[in-house]
Amino acid sequence: MSLFDAVRASSFDRRTFVAATAAAAAVASLGLAGCENKVRETTKEEKQEIDLEGGAWVPFNCVSTTCASRCYNRAYVVDGVIVRHGTDNTHEDSEDYPQQRCCPRGRSTRSFLTGPDRLKYPMKRKHWSPGGGENSQGELRGKDEWERIGWDEAIDLIAQELTRIRDTYGNRAFLAMGLMDTRLGAGFLGSSVLNMLGGCLTTWGQASVGGFSVTSQMIRGHWSLGASDAQDRMALRHAQLIVLWALNPAWSIAGSDIYNFIVAKRKAGAKVIIVDPYFHPSAQALADEWVPCRPGTDGALLEAIAYEMITHDWQDQDFLDRCCVGFDADHMPADAKTDENFKDYILGAYDGTPRSPEWASAICGASPEAIRSLAEQMATTKPMALKAGQAPARTYYGNRFAQLFFTVGWMTGNVGVLGGEVAAGAGLGTSHFGASGKGMVKLGSAGYAFPQNPVCSEPRAAGAIAAGKLDPEQEYGLPYSECYEAVVKGEYTLPGRNKEKRSCDIKCLYRDNAHSPANQFSGGNFVEEAYRKVEFVLVQDFMFSTDARLADIVLPVTSTLEYDISAAPMCPHEFVMVGSKVLEPYYESKADVEIFFLLADKFGVGEDVVPRKSVKQGEFNKVASAFVVTEDGSDYEPLVAITQEDLDRYGVEGVPQEGRVPIQDFLAKGAYQVERSDGDALMNCFGKAFRDDPAANPVATASGKYEIYCQSLKDYYDFIGFSDIDALPKYKPAFDGYEQAKSDDAYPYQLVTIHHIRQAHSVFSNVKQLNEVFANDILISEYDAGRTGLSKGDWVKVTSSAASIARRVNPIPNLMPGVVVLGQGNWRRTDEATGVDVGGNVNTITRPLVIGDAYQPFNSVLVSLEPWTGDELKPDYLRESVAPVSE
Repeated sequence: MSLFDAVRASSFDRRTFVAATAAAAAVASLGLAGCENKVRETTKEEKQEIDLEGGAWVPFNCVSTTCASRCYNRAYVVDGVIVRHGTDNTHEDSEDYPQQRCCPRGRSTRSFLTGPDRLKYPMKRKHWSPGGGENSQGELRGKDEWERIGWDEAIDLIAQELTRIRDTYGNRAFLAMGLMDTRLGAGFLGSSVLNMLGGCLTTWGQASVGGFSVTSQMIRGHWSLGASDAQDRMALRHAQLIVLWALNPAWSIAGSDIYNFIVAKRKAGAKVIIVDPYFHPSAQALADEWVPCRPGTDGALLEAIAYEMITHDWQDQDFLDRCCVGFDADHMPADAKTDENFKDYILGAYDGTPRSPEWASAICGASPEAIRSLAEQMATTKPMALKAGQAPARTYYGNRFAQLFFTVGWMTGNVGVLGGEVAAGAGLGTSHFGASGKGMVKLGSAGYAFPQNPVCSEPRAAGAIAAGKLDPEQEYGLPYSECYEAVVKGEYTLPGRNKEKRSCDIKCLYRDNAHSPANQFSGGNFVEEAYRKVEFVLVQDFMFSTDARLADIVLPVTSTLEYDISAAPMCPHEFVMVGSKVLEPYYESKADVEIFFLLADKFGVGEDVVPRKSVKQGEFNKVASAFVVTEDGSDYEPLVAITQEDLDRYGVEGVPQEGRVPIQDFLAKGAYQVERSDGDALMNCFGKAFRDDPAANPVATASGKYEIYCQSLKDYYDFIGFSDIDALPKYKPAFDGYEQAKSDDAYPYQLVTIHHIRQAHSVFSNVKQLNEVFANDILISEYDAGRTGLSKGDWVKVTSSAASIARRVNPIPNLMPGVVVLGQGNWRRTDEATGVDVGGNVNTITRPLVIGDAYQPFNSVLVSLEPWTGDELKPDYLRESVAPVSE
């Protein structure tokens, strides 16, 4: 039987799959190289040798602000140079109290920070001059030469140009782009600068979680991306079955996270089933079975699972009757506007189509036998942990997937029981997403003050979206996905089903150092045109990144390794980190907040509006106000003890305080981790009180129960949504989905965009050794490669209806036919002659669709592959840097 036939015939059991594909083992070992918790320890003799070299080990925080892992890193520094890299050795390693090992990205920090793309000085594009009009020479952005300038000149030019644009066009001519600057606790630093001049337009929407947030909030009254609405790693050890739906923690959360799944599997003897179109590295390490499912068709598979459960009477009817509304005709919510219920819908009462395994198989690609087996195991194995990644929700109808995912999970009754779970967006122990439950240790606030934005609602609609409270009357700015198209076309879409447009005339783009929208936003085919249209582009970054190459002025920013104290953002619930200075600020780079204060001084903004505070003071404030849970879990206490001598030593303001650990010890160690044990008072069993007594412990939905039929969700989408949804969970074929692909000769492949092991979004994408070891090739099934004559190492042009990119091909046995996979985050490099992005950034070919509650459907893209006929292309690790040389 061929691999293709096996995929169609059934799910794979682990033994059969590994025997059929020996190459998978190599992929697994490579993919998990930075995640295995049991690597060889340095011997005592080796440690002594290291100690004799005249340097010191210094803990530091990872330079990426958009990575979910937050791993522990140490650098061995000799005379200001990193000569070795280390990881967590702050305590003995054990399953209950694991060391927080770092991933390959963290281990590449030295190469990243001192490589050729690192910015050294403020730079000005040679043919740009302030004043607008012909002075801008915008058509040369991305092609022009660069000149080194001093900080005084840079600040003068920026202040002059920002003031001119405001006075000439008004504040709506500014667009601040980016995501939350978690390092500063400041929100969006770019908008904060422009707010000193009276505000700006901003970008908004859902960047990561797709259709989960609003749907989850409406139908179950809670959404925290797994931070508090999932079980923790100790509770997971009681599961007998773990179903990971489109979840690949070995790559997407690349620290020690997968180790916690391995421990849970070993402790309880749990079986692990993976549902995904790709038998990925996590599956290779964990899975007992793989159930393949085509991208965007997860809803059809879930409906068939529900059908099997209903027809065999496997559902937890008691839980459904007491804790849910809308499952059957006898338990409809009071506000329902139709008589439809989920049970009768699944059985085909309304349209004559029972959602049987045979019906679903033709859509999702899993065999009827595999679907029946999956349904029986999910329904009858107790307790069962059902955990979803975010990828299926980042599709055109990701909101409908979210409805069906929670509904089928609730049918199993695995809510509020030890080891049972129905959770989304959740990893485990080392991610800020996943330890779940009561926050055990957490840093405080830096204490910075930033002016509000009078033009756009703050905080940028993110909270309003997650709470299901987006207000069409408020100005939120440009949705992420159509940001660049809106700049080019001069209009953007407003919340609301009528999709009204509002005009905009953007003259200035300002991107801070928290994100790289030119790589990470959908609709990348409009990037160059948008940047070249405006009169002024300002970018601050520590790298000569895609956005920086298209700027007029680039400001070099320090990394966290160059702070005196660097308190890490987004740490897991059990663990918190703080870094110390490893390197002096790189050449003339400055911290983001220093740049903010320089511009505040130039604008004449007083201390009453923007109090000045050093980076050291702000980071110290985070540490001083950190807290840790008490042993019984009932309260919190200060994490660090501070004396007056400490304040004098560090040269900061503050007051002495009692705490669990002396601040000197905390800073020297660089971390604090709460010790755990099975059954401790800190274990989280989400939903237990609600399950036990839903009347006394209602959830925050219209009915106080989980709403399988949710009228408020449909009403909300009818009011503000950019696309449709039904009150009842229903699968619907997606735009650019499988149903379209199977009849589309021009674009026959479904593209899945994944988080790649070698980079955290766009950060680390330029590190050569990561490029070499973890090549971000486009993955294609061996079946499709053989059918089309493609071989490993061939270059292809990957084309969607929006644009084309070039990538090298890697045929693999462990991928569904008709599906191709490409890691997101590659730096764009658009060939001016052909318009093809030879850098291979996947968002060049994603469309600027505004759907749902303004989430981005990264995984609803159809593409074609054809042999590359252009100039010879080199692998990423052999490509030369395009950073300007200026000494």
